[in-house]
Amino acid sequence: MKRFLLLMLFSAFAQAQTFYEYSEQCAKEVTPIPAFSCMAGEVIPITVNGQITTSYTATCDKPSMVPAVDAGNQGQCVPGSRALVLRDDGEAQISAICRKYVVREPSSHLFDEINIVSHNLKSGKTCWFTAKAARPFTLGAGINGRIVPSPSGLPIKSAPRGYEKIHPESEALHPGWKVEKTTLPNPAALWMSPTQLVKNEPMCVKCHDSGPYMYSPYIAQTTQLPSNPFGKYQPRAVGQAFKQWPQPFAITTRGNTCTTCHRMGNMHSCGLATLQATGVVSATGTSALGQQFPLSHWMSPGNLHSKFQWDEAFKKSAKDISDCCANPNGAACQKISYDTPIGKSGKR
Repeated sequence: MKRFLLLMLFSAFAQAQTFYEYSEQCAKEVTPIPAFSCMAGEVIPITVNGQITTSYTATCDKPSMVPAVDAGNQGQCVPGSRALVLRDDGEAQISAICRKYVVREPSSHLFDEINIVSHNLKSGKTCWFTAKAARPFTLGAGINGRIVPSPSGLPIKSAPRGYEKIHPESEALHPGWKVEKTTLPNPAALWMSPTQLVKNEPMCVKCHDSGPYMYSPYIAQTTQLPSNPFGKYQPRAVGQAFKQWPQPFAITTRGNTCTTCHRMGNMHSCGLATLQATGVVSATGTSALGQQFPLSHWMSPGNLHSKFQWDEAFKKSAKDISDCCANPNGAACQKISYDTPIGKSGKR
């Protein structure tokens, strides 16, 4: 029996999908991901009382929703993170965020985490890539965001998209732009393997349970967020390891105004995110201004309602969502698969 268990354990490790196998599958079934420069991304501003700051602050008006769980992380209001959309057309979308968890000079090319989400609009298949700097995060260490290697192994024939706009001297400083991909940083040394990523906390799919891209006031300060609110969505379809993730589904109630513009996933979205978006609780790191209406009620996006108007339009629907989140099998609750986009099945 002991020998059998050892053989089973060895077999599981032997069959684990490598980073290169996963990245190749993603390129084939979702879309190839290009190399890029974080420095070409749009800076995600950190504001306190409406004023942009580049210094340390414990609270801000629109904090990051990513929990500060890693050693050295200075909280949800660290300035300098950048967002990029690498592709957004009728076939596929690729979004990248280069995150800073330690306050550095605004021009610093060091980042503490880089995330990529690639999504195929036709099949709904989605791939996930994450790179993290060594913990604890420190001021002088981090990921070199000037050149981020392609998870798909694509060679760079020229500087990554947008790099020349930020660094016109790149050819003189980096003659390696024109040579073979073997001179680039090793992708497998940067990006987590599927086995590592699937165990990373917070689990990607728990927050991205409504679709591949998650809206928040933090990222909405930029123009770098693809949108596909009712399309097909298969977050576990690519990569053996990701089958371990729970399968999300959407929940709603008849005539619910909260799900008119987007789906509501059954994990983080219908739980804590709903409470945060409707002013019931504040996200960690939210300033006094951010806790006041209308910033406290960031759904619907760009809230222009008075508090009375907001309550009339959304308060009951938000409570119904929260109730169904606690009990998705309730009589008034509807559970919706992500396999078929709205408009094909005719139901929501």
